[in-house]
Amino acid sequence: MTVRLLYFVPAHAPLRALIEAERPEGYEIVYLESDDEAEIRAKLADAEVVMVGAKVLLPWHVEAAPKLRLVLHQGVGYHDTVATTALRDRQIPLAITPGGTPEGVAEHAIMMMLATGRRLAWQDAELRAGRWHSNTVRAEARGLGGARVGIIGLGRIGKQVAKRLIPFESVLAYHDILEIDPAVEHALRVERLPFDELIATSDFITLHVPLTDLTHHMIGGKEIAAMKDGAILINCARGPVVSEPALLEGLRSGKLGGAGLDVFEIEPVVGPSPFAEFRNVVLTPHNAPGTRDIMQQKFQQMFANAKRFFGGETLADKIDL
Repeated sequence: MTVRLLYFVPAHAPLRALIEAERPEGYEIVYLESDDEAEIRAKLADAEVVMVGAKVLLPWHVEAAPKLRLVLHQGVGYHDTVATTALRDRQIPLAITPGGTPEGVAEHAIMMMLATGRRLAWQDAELRAGRWHSNTVRAEARGLGGARVGIIGLGRIGKQVAKRLIPFESVLAYHDILEIDPAVEHALRVERLPFDELIATSDFITLHVPLTDLTHHMIGGKEIAAMKDGAILINCARGPVVSEPALLEGLRSGKLGGAGLDVFEIEPVVGPSPFAEFRNVVLTPHNAPGTRDIMQQKFQQMFANAKRFFGGETLADKIDL
């Protein structure tokens, strides 16, 4: 028996080669060549498994896949990328793949803090263009040592961010709607603060929450106005967690000291980003956990989960729909 699996994320040749290297016998992987609806419908028609990433699996996609038996998400943020109601109605299971995501996103978020604070992207671009700025940003750049870092969302990723910030000797605070074990707080050296106090006292604010009705635009004009002058905002969560017009205003007014953005309200970003004008902004295209070693780990885990499913075993990291 050959299981036909559709990789529902645009994949260039090197990524396809990485996936094929992990593919077990008995699985055929089909790839999307474009966003053409006819192609998508044709490939969904025979798909038994769909692997989802940043590209959204919509209700009509589920409807167009009569043979679909399993959906695997290559990350953890299924809330806004998978038509869960459509899957539930057909009793098609969904499983996420958390392995590697917390570590990868945490590394990326800290890289963003350092790069934004040091104006790395701007200095690099200027030097490549032949302009030398040895002293230009010394009076405005900032580092993590001794800085207060506020972590909004102390879940899998937030915990890894805190763990990795300990050697920087940052002062760590967090806010979360869930209760966190005091032993975990102690081990991570984090102090729980109310949301308003965290945003008012943090030098760096990093977001690690899913996109839900509660978190949509949780950072808007009012919240930015309440932040410390010169605060740096990092968003490696989901774009709509932050109001982009409010963020642009905060940067233009000088209220904010910078922003590191891996995610955006509308993706993919088409044309020059409105944030490109700021030397205190660092931009990446929604690829925080996307390193070769992490992707290898994820495909190993996804194929192992598919083998569990078709072998009649219990899925790992199954979502209750």
